[in-house]
Amino acid sequence: MWSIEKDVIIDCPIEEVYGFTSDPQNWHQWYVGMSEPKEMEGDGLAGTTVKFDLTLRGVPLPVTIKVVENKKSGLGYSWRGEVTGAIISHQNWTFTREGRRTKVWYAENYELPNSLLRKVKDRFIIRKVLNNSMEQTFKNLKAVCEAKKVSA
Repeated sequence: MWSIEKDVIIDCPIEEVYGFTSDPQNWHQWYVGMSEPKEMEGDGLAGTTVKFDLTLRGVPLPVTIKVVENKKSGLGYSWRGEVTGAIISHQNWTFTREGRRTKVWYAENYELPNSLLRKVKDRFIIRKVLNNSMEQTFKNLKAVCEAKKVSA
């Protein structure tokens, strides 16, 4: 199992960042390689399941995300999800107030099925690709949230 951890400061109020980020209907707008939802049961709160395709190196991989937690937590918010299908992972997101800005922290433990790994000669290429995808995902999230603030 591999892991990724990232964080970013977004110049936007926490309620706006959290509201936008935790809504599955918005994920494809900022999460690299994610399609629009193909199926969704629930309203984004705990228990919601969403089916997507996640494109990795040009190959669409079917995944299902189950929202395990989506709530106010201490001085911020927390979101946890489980990904199953072509990729198996556990994601944790926290949103904390940094003055008028928001700190978004993310950690993911994931594993790739052997069927996918057999297609790639060097497993570290996949690891690097996933890490780079999350770097771009965070840049996208910051840009989209800050642009929404400007246009409001």
